[in-house]
Amino acid sequence: MLTTEINLEKVYAEMKRVRLELKSLEHTLSDLADAMRPLEKMSSKEKKELRTIDKEMAHGECVSLEEVKSSYGAKKRANTA
Repeated sequence: MLTTEINLEKVYAEMKRVRLELKSLEHTLSDLADAMRPLEKMSSKEKKELRTIDKEMAHGECVSLEEVKSSYGAKKRANTA
């Protein structure tokens, strides 16, 4: 029983660490997007989508990669290997 508790504590600690790293990445990406906005011309629809995405990120909402691909399309990458 004691080893199970120790393992659960380790898993919890790792999850907290991953969450912090994810939050850091989200902030970095958000800052990058903000920095790039003046360089691109965006329609009002695109600006509205970005504001919606920013609000969703602030509330911790997320979507699966498959949902993003189906909504925005997926480009095939060239095989560089």
